[in-house]
Amino acid sequence: MGDRLKDKVAFISGAGSSGPGWGSGKATAVLFACEGAKVLAADINLDAALETKRIIEAKGGVCEAVSGGVSRADDVAAMVDNCIAAFGRIDVLHNNVGIVEVGGPRPARRVGTGSTM
Repeated sequence: MGDRLKDKVAFISGAGSSGPGWGSGKATAVLFACEGAKVLAADINLDAALETKRIIEAKGGVCEAVSGGVSRADDVAAMVDNCIAAFGRIDVLHNNVGIVEVGGPRPARRVGTGSTM
């Protein structure tokens, strides 16, 4: 374990993996924990976030897992509240999310208050 993020709290959205193996969100969460951060692993798929939590805890790190989607304001507020309740603050925010839609390129469409492609 390193110490570049010692005593920091990292909120990572998209901290699970949408498929088998390692996605960039899971890898980031584990790396941040290995560098000393306490991690809130948030993912729309709670089982994926819990898998990330198990990996972090097996390496001696600290992690809480929550479910939520960043395209829903109420979910974002709840995830932030969970992080504050668990760790008291947020020092690092890593938004690692995407919307997966099978098929070819599509025109941008409105989602919530922002737009996606």
